[in-house]
Parts: sequence; structure tokens; C-alpha cells
Amino acid sequence: MLVPWPIVTEVDLLLRSRGHSTASFVFARALLDGVHQFDAPTEPELELALDLGEQYADSGVNLTDLTVMAIAHSRNATILTWDFRHFRSVILERGHHWPLLVEEHELPAP
Repeated sequence: MLVPWPIVTEVDLLLRSRGHSTASFVFARALLDGVHQFDAPTEPELELALDLGEQYADSGVNLTDLTVMAIAHSRNATILTWDFRHFRSVILERGHHWPLLVEEHELPAP
């Protein structure tokens, strides 16, 4: 699994906000240990993320999500997210949908 660098920060913030600072370090250490592939966006990927961000500035989508979208597009990768709203609101081109590993209908009912 490829983990783009902005996700590390987002996971850290999420886990810490819920009182799980130790889990944040476990996740980051797992990246260093090679459990997942840690990578940064290329310049063209970052450019695509910024272009999408300008196009969808009013949607509330953040640079982390936009970077994941750009990396998935350029590397033909599937996205693991539970942020369906943002990944459904940003469209690269007509008829395009981001390839999601988990679809909304596959989630268990709360």
C-alpha cells in the first residue's frame, strides 16, 4: 500500500485528536519499517492536485485529498478512503470516478 506523505500528517492529527498519540507513532514507524510504501508526490502530481484544488476551491476538499487523487491518477492506483463526499465531488474529467477500494454501500451500518 502506498501512503503519500500528506496522509502521515492527517493520520497523526486524527489519532492525536482522539487520544491515540502512541498509535500515531506506531503508524509512522511502520512506514519506516517498510510495512507500507511511503512516498511523496512528483511535481506533475502536485501540479494536478493544485489545479484540481483551484477548480474545486468551494468544495471543501483539502490538499491532502487532492494529492491522493493526483497520485492515484498518475500511478493508476486504487484509493482507500472513508471521505466519500470529497472523492465523489472532485471529477477529473466527464465520466471519471476515482477508483475506491471500499465503496459506500460496502460499509457496515452504524
